[in-house]
Amino acid sequence: MRTNWFRPFGAVAAGSAILLSACSPETTTSPVGSNSEVSAAVLAGNPYVIVSDNPAAAGSFAAYVADNSLRADTEFWDNISADLFLGVGGVEKCNIGFYAAGQIDPSCINDVGNAAGSDAGSVAGVYTRYLADGAPARDATSFMFAGSTSYTVTLKGAYHGQNSEVGWYTKSGTPAVYTFNPVAAWGTSVLGTAVTINTLGQAWGVYIKNGFNPQVGGCAAQTSCSDAEGGFSSAPFQQFALFSNADGTSYLVGGEDNALELLPNGAQRDSDYQDYIWSVVPAVQVCDFITFGRLVTSTASGAKVVISGNAGGNRPGGGIQGEFHIDVNGIDYHVSDIATYGPITSGALFGLPNSRVVTGVAKNGASVELRLWDGGEPGKGTDKVYVKINGTEILAPAGQFIDQGNMQYHPECRGPK
Repeated sequence: MRTNWFRPFGAVAAGSAILLSACSPETTTSPVGSNSEVSAAVLAGNPYVIVSDNPAAAGSFAAYVADNSLRADTEFWDNISADLFLGVGGVEKCNIGFYAAGQIDPSCINDVGNAAGSDAGSVAGVYTRYLADGAPARDATSFMFAGSTSYTVTLKGAYHGQNSEVGWYTKSGTPAVYTFNPVAAWGTSVLGTAVTINTLGQAWGVYIKNGFNPQVGGCAAQTSCSDAEGGFSSAPFQQFALFSNADGTSYLVGGEDNALELLPNGAQRDSDYQDYIWSVVPAVQVCDFITFGRLVTSTASGAKVVISGNAGGNRPGGGIQGEFHIDVNGIDYHVSDIATYGPITSGALFGLPNSRVVTGVAKNGASVELRLWDGGEPGKGTDKVYVKINGTEILAPAGQFIDQGNMQYHPECRGPK
């Protein structure tokens, strides 16, 4: 969205009147037949992104080049922006593609974020693909995020002249009933505002609501949702663009707050999809596992330590598979219900391939942390362990090699995915 002089008279009052706080969700029934949660399908090869199962709007990720080539021939978002409009043939770099590629022009106006500025969130080489359907224009397509995990959603940038209500939604039933969850700090462009979204299995998407873009056929009155199937040429119009990194573990969403009109035009509106910009990072599910049979080592004082068991994978009814024993000088710490299992993000054994950290409470009430590194065969002198019981390190602070036994890291998933 542009500075106020681009707006029709009276738009400022209309825009400010609709800004809501995040104190309570709003529920409404969609007036259009956009794809319901039941009919949506997870994008092929991607466990997080949900798209329409309408063959004409199913969507896929593709490589892109941000160069203001205009949507008629290339990417639907790759349009000249009013944020630094230099006239036809201008070389400004202000649309969402330049942001995703880490090339956005620091002179782009309407950067309404905090002191660090929206440009600080633009990282080159991370978001290499964008979601679209159709050819050759690569049209905007519907999308939501699967409810199979939790997500950290952070406002990274904002380039607009007036505030909108923005947030996330879920929907259910046929026709779809939308439940909207506004985030006030997103609407007022407080950069770095992070929200954890965990819908416990229900798909969710992002939305934008304001009075200066009525959005005929939207998911609710004056509201646009990311599941819109009309693309940029028909209602319900898709006001959002989705980018992904190479392995599908981090996403970038750009939202357009105004009518999807190219410049120059009489209404002086826009189609650059960077009025609000979010990163979306799923909590990646880990279902690999490690087995370890009678690992033997000793403490600095000579006390014998024996470790046996297995950990990792998903239980069919929920939770983490496995159990293990840590015997320290004759005292058995038996963890039969593993609390956490996953990659090591810092500290002992951090950065080593095929390493995992496991935690739980032993049957004798002690809290236990076990770190394991499968360093190769035969085990002795190649595999390392680190143990902490009730917050006290039992072995070396950086872990230590075992004297007997062997552990085996299994990269495949164990149990239901």
